[in-house]
Amino acid sequence: MTSTTTIDVPIGAGPWSPLRIKVYRSLWIAGLVSNIGTFTHLLGAGWSMTTMSTSPTLSSLVQAAWAIPGFILALHAGAIADRFDRRRVIMATQIAALAVAAVLGVIQLSDHMTPTLLLVGTFLESVALTIAAPAFMAFTPELVGLRNLAQAIGLDAISRNAAQALAPMLAGVLIAAAGPGTVFLFNAVSFIGVVSVVRAYCPPGRQTTNRDLGPGAIRVALRYVTSIAGLRHAALQIAALSAVGAALAAVLPLFARGRLHVSPAAFGLLAAGLGLGSVVAVWGLPRIRSASYPGRAVLASAATWSIGTALFAISTEVWMGVPALFLSGAGSMGALSTLFSNYTVQLPNALRGRCSAMAMLMVWLGVSAGAVAWGRVASAVGLRDVLLIAAACNVVVALVASRVLPITVATIADET
Repeated sequence: MTSTTTIDVPIGAGPWSPLRIKVYRSLWIAGLVSNIGTFTHLLGAGWSMTTMSTSPTLSSLVQAAWAIPGFILALHAGAIADRFDRRRVIMATQIAALAVAAVLGVIQLSDHMTPTLLLVGTFLESVALTIAAPAFMAFTPELVGLRNLAQAIGLDAISRNAAQALAPMLAGVLIAAAGPGTVFLFNAVSFIGVVSVVRAYCPPGRQTTNRDLGPGAIRVALRYVTSIAGLRHAALQIAALSAVGAALAAVLPLFARGRLHVSPAAFGLLAAGLGLGSVVAVWGLPRIRSASYPGRAVLASAATWSIGTALFAISTEVWMGVPALFLSGAGSMGALSTLFSNYTVQLPNALRGRCSAMAMLMVWLGVSAGAVAWGRVASAVGLRDVLLIAAACNVVVALVASRVLPITVATIADET
């Protein structure tokens, strides 16, 4: 029998409350190190390819090798997270990723690297991390509980943003010191913390006799998500806002260099503005949610993103761009964090991996489609105008979605 329980985050639950939970705190720190390793791997792989070939096609294939597993394996990865012990799935995938990164490092340092080996290794690394992602997403509510879930989602996003900001500097130092091989080895070492923390955690056993990983398992989750308006609406809003938000990421480097004429250090300041905005959003979201429904929080966040993006579009100096991107970072984090937390708390444990993978796929599809579309629009109207158009579209999309795809205080299905 299935019952529903209304879930709301108490006012007393602070933005950093999940870090009071020892196992989550340890895993968050280990995950931050691992995220830094992952982003340095991507930079190291790109650099390694340029040392072997000047072909733009081969360089682009590095990103393709990293992205393809996410599209073809995400839903099956969600099934794995639901059908097997998530703790063991995480450990197995992290060990596999460690082994792949270590092999790439040894091959690179021994001067035996080839474009084919690099692409295959990057593909396999992405396969391991793609399979791990839904298990991590489903594992988080088990660690922090529903009271702290929204804050934990925000903290996980901060980890990724901070890693993405720190990775270029670290990768540059490692490559300058000893070449890209050291980057791959650092990535391998970065997985050890996650493996150690998860291995030491001993949760109550979750037994299952169903090992079906095929289309049937995925259809069950798909039917569940599409049959519940709250889940369906949140997933579609995630895809729509991700598609619109892709405009900023797609043109940011070109705008920064072409209009603001930034140096690498100044570009780092712009990236820091985005990251700091995300951090502040995590601090403020519990207070916003305590005073409004999730739908209003999404609308407020979308408006904040649009204001920041519009201000960035008319910026002519770095000092103008940094606070503008601060607003954009806060708005993006606020909207997606609210939607993800609202979506995740509605998932029963038995389907959490597969349904989380579907939300993850919505982001990838939205960002991919949006990046292509906004790139074409930018070619037609220019960088400044495409950002202004995106800012206006984001408000329109958020307003329409609030009417057509409304989300309310979440309910969770408890299997009893």
